[in-house]
Amino acid sequence: MKRHLIIGLFLLVNSFMASAQKEYRLAKSNGHLRLNVIGAIVEGYDGKEIIFSNQNANKDYVDTRAKGLVAVNTSGYTDNTGLGFSIVANGQDINVNHVSANSTDILTIKVPNGIKISINNNNNKFYEDFIIRNIIGEIEVATNFNKIRLDNNSGPINVSTINGAVEATFGRDIKGPISIVSIYDFVDVTLPSTIKANLEMVTFYGKLYAASEFKIVPDKIEMNKGNAQGPSTSSDNKNQINRNTKSNSGPLLTGGYLGFGNENSGEKLKGKLNGGGIDLIIRSNNSNIYLRTK
Repeated sequence: MKRHLIIGLFLLVNSFMASAQKEYRLAKSNGHLRLNVIGAIVEGYDGKEIIFSNQNANKDYVDTRAKGLVAVNTSGYTDNTGLGFSIVANGQDINVNHVSANSTDILTIKVPNGIKISINNNNNKFYEDFIIRNIIGEIEVATNFNKIRLDNNSGPINVSTINGAVEATFGRDIKGPISIVSIYDFVDVTLPSTIKANLEMVTFYGKLYAASEFKIVPDKIEMNKGNAQGPSTSSDNKNQINRNTKSNSGPLLTGGYLGFGNENSGEKLKGKLNGGGIDLIIRSNNSNIYLRTK
């Protein structure tokens, strides 16, 4: 009896795991994966298929009143995967969209090495973390509220979020340029101490922190402080601002955002790590920047 119970439990667990890992596979080993979703876990691997899974796909609710009817919505997308998502390949582009505007489902995606990844979420109602790891290839992310976590990606990388924090950890094989921007939250980046980079760190209303192991040779350090209300409009301050502006090459543009604040009201560090190399831009307009070493 005990043995039968154990076997029954084993089969039940296996059945549950299988259903919880429902997958949709797309035979693509190159191209451009475009995700218009509220959150995702994206992981690179050495394979020839893009593998999508949704842990909530097994939670089928049968509405008996909807028998004989089909779900309609304003998105125009159709669930062709059984995962609650529309996944359509059009030439080199693979477009992924939620079918329902009220969906909170999160995809886990395994991506073959070399596929370019673009992520977009301008949804102000639903947003979850984006976790991106082990990607060998180009990454672009633009979101409003999502927290973004990058782990062991090679680059190039262009990440911008308005209200979310960004945490990034890099290995030794890094390809530039790298641009990481948050308007209202912190940016925390971990790099190997041996990285060769042309570094720019900018914040208007926060502070810059870096590990002592980094030997940053500055090109220029600007520490012109303003207050929370912006710089004074007195004639003396206007003259100082004009002098500073003339000595600068112009406002820093990164991640597609000019952002908020004044170039002369924060802190900017521009210099070289280990003699210079890839372009590395880290920016948080309204919070702190942390630069760590492994």
